Formats: sequence, C-alpha cells, structure tokens
Amino acid sequence: MNLGAVIGLVVGLVILIGAAAIGSANTGGMGSLWDGISLAIVVGGAIAATCIAYPLEDVISAFAGFPKVFGTQGFTLKDVVQDYVGLAELARKGELAKALDEKPDHMPFRLGGIKDTCRMISDGMSKDDIRTIKENMEQYRALREIKAANAIAKLGEYAPSFGMIGTLFGLIFMLAGMAMPPAPGVDPTAALISNMAIALITTLYGALFAFFFFLPFSEHLKYINEDKKVESALHLEGAMLLYDKVHPIMVQERLNAFLARKDRFTDED
Repeated sequence: MNLGAVIGLVVGLVILIGAAAIGSANTGGMGSLWDGISLAIVVGGAIAATCIAYPLEDVISAFAGFPKVFGTQGFTLKDVVQDYVGLAELARKGELAKALDEKPDHMPFRLGGIKDTCRMISDGMSKDDIRTIKENMEQYRALREIKAANAIAKLGEYAPSFGMIGTLFGLIFMLAGMAMPPAPGVDPTAALISNMAIALITTLYGALFAFFFFLPFSEHLKYINEDKKVESALHLEGAMLLYDKVHPIMVQERLNAFLARKDRFTDED
C-alpha cells in the first residue's frame, strides 16, 4: 500500500471536514455544504466534457487507474536485479529454458517481462529482434498510461469550470427570483443570502474535486509512469546481458547502475 497517498488523503479529509464543521457550527451545521444538483453539475459536467475530448475507452481506463495511486508493486528494482543475476548464472550454463519450467524459489520471476525475455532468448530470437520488441512494448505501454493520466488531468481542468457554470446558474435564478414578490413570511434578505450560498457551492465542489482529487491523482499516475520507464530500461539492459551470457558479477554491476546506491543489490542480500 502506498502510505504517502493514504496519509495525504486522510489528512486532507480531516482538515477539510474539520474546517467545515468548525465554520458551520453556528450556521445550521454541515448540511449547508451539501447540494446534490451542484454536485451533479460539477462531476457530471466534467465527465461529459472529458468523454467528448477523449475516446470513451480512454476515460474508462483513466477511472480504472485510480486504485494504482494507493497500491504498490510488491517488489523493488533490487528484487528484479537479483532475478537477473540468478538468471545470468543459468544462462552461462545453457539452462535458461529449464529455469522457466522449474521456477525455483530463489528466482520468483516477479514480472512477466522477465519470463518473456527468457523465453525469447531460449527460442533463438536475434538480439536485435528482442531489443525491438522490448522497446516497442515500453513505448506503447507508456503511451497508454500517459493517456489515462491526461484524461484524469482533463477532469481536473474541467471541474472548476463547471463549478463556475453552476454558480452562474444559481446567480441567474437568484436574480430572477428577486424580481418576484417574496412569499408571505419570508425575509427577502435572508432568502437572498441563502440563495447566494447555494450558488457558490458549485464553485467549492469544482475546486475540491480538481485540486484535491483529479489533479493529484493524475500527477501520481504520471510519476508511476516515469518510474516504469526506469524499470523498462533496466529490463532491456538485463535482456541484452542475458543474451550475451555476461558474467553474473558484471550483470549485477551494470543493473545496479539504475538504482540509488542505498537500494542496490549486493551479495549479502
């Protein structure tokens, strides 16, 4: 689990809810901050506009990517380096295909890409073909994921605009109502202030969804995408080293170059 994202979300919610509770203590409670129509205008309008800007499948993929913000891969790049070092020993012995079938405990093959690489080498594919396949896979993976992140960013761009649209609706209806005689027993000034508050709620919703939800999630998905580029580069380098049957010590040193010094795989791990 990504503790940073969870902590940020929880702390943000506590601050927002706490501020709302304190501020509304003398104004009838937090119910004054809820308006279903305003919420529908902001969220529904942002989603509708994004569906116009992007293909529907990209919008669906964007929403499917939200859980990635809170998840982790369950392994580190150090683990991947360890796998390649182990595979390098088998490659030099000509036992790479055997390793794929047995899946020894010390070599968990944490990513499908490692197994695919080993299979391509065992099947006799050329080095250039393996490189081309790996590079194409990474190029189009990054493209798919950045499109999803951009779609979420668009939601963040559109939400404040629809919040303003909702506010304008509210102001129009409020001004139109001022031209009508007040209902018996209704204070015109109080009614005006109440309608103004409702009109401003959509602006609040737009800002909250944009700056606390859509835009931070989009940025995190872009961050994950950049991390995966490093991971893919490591896999490509590992594939080339396995193909050339480079000594495990050299494989360890070459792949450790992709990691920060404190995160590198050593013989003691």
